[in-house]
Amino acid sequence: MQSSDIFFGLCELGLVEYNTSMIREKLRGIIADSVHIEPDKINLEHPTNLSHGDFSSNIAMVLAKKEGKNPKELAKEIVNNIKLSPEIKKVEVAGPGFINFSLSRSFFINVVSSILKEKDKWGRNNLLEGRKIMVEYTDPNPFKVFHIGHLMSNTIGESISRLIEFSSAEVKRANYQGDIGLHVAKALWAVGKEGFNLRNIDDIGRAYSYGHKKYEESEDVKLEIIELNKRIAIKDSDLMDIYDIGLKTSLNHFEEIYKILGTKFDY
Repeated sequence: MQSSDIFFGLCELGLVEYNTSMIREKLRGIIADSVHIEPDKINLEHPTNLSHGDFSSNIAMVLAKKEGKNPKELAKEIVNNIKLSPEIKKVEVAGPGFINFSLSRSFFINVVSSILKEKDKWGRNNLLEGRKIMVEYTDPNPFKVFHIGHLMSNTIGESISRLIEFSSAEVKRANYQGDIGLHVAKALWAVGKEGFNLRNIDDIGRAYSYGHKKYEESEDVKLEIIELNKRIAIKDSDLMDIYDIGLKTSLNHFEEIYKILGTKFDY
C-alpha cells in the first residue's frame, strides 16, 4: 500500500483534517498565483484513481472558454507556471485538462510524525462541535444468541461513534434490544415443551432454534406460539417469572460481550 493510499483513506475519515486543510490551501494558492484568480474559486478533489495523484483540479477546464484556449493546453501553461514546494512531489496534466498533484514523501513523514507525537489525541477536531448525534447499533434480541451480524454492527457503530466524538460532537449510543415478539414466544414455547434452562445462555439459544424449527414445521405449533406471543405482550402473570429469568440471562450475557468490546450504551 502506498503512503498516498493511506492518506486518502484518512482524509475520507476526517482524521487528517488539519493537514488536509493546510495542503489544500497551499495548492489553491499555488494555482491562484499561476492563473491570477481568487484561491476560493479553485476546486480541489481526490481523484477516484489514486494513480492520478492525491489532489486534482479542473481549473483549466473552468477557465478555458473564458480564455479562448484548449483546456489541456491551458492546463499545461498553468503547470509550467507552478512553483513546487517541499510538500509537492510532482504536478501533471491528465485527461481533457485536469491538473493532478502528487504529494511528497516528506509530507507523509510529517503526518506520521504528528500522529506519533499526539498519540491518542491525534485526529481530534472541531468539525462537529455543538452537534448532538445519536448512533444506533448492535441491536441483539434477548432470547436469541448474539451472532456475527451483531458483532459487525457493533464494530461499525462503535467506530462511527468514536469518530464523531473525536470531531467534538455530543454522541448518544442507542441499542434497541427487542424484548418482545415471536422470537421470545418461540423460546418460551420450547422451554415449556423441552425444559430448556433459561439461566443458561446456550440453552436459551437452543430453545429459540427448537421453537423456530417447530414453528415452521407445524401449523398447530405456529398457532400455539402466536397465542403465547399475545399472552407475553399483555404480560400474563403466569408467564412473567420465566420471562424475567430468560430476559435477565440474555441481557447479562450481552453486557459481558459489550464489556469485552469496549462499548457502553446510553439507551
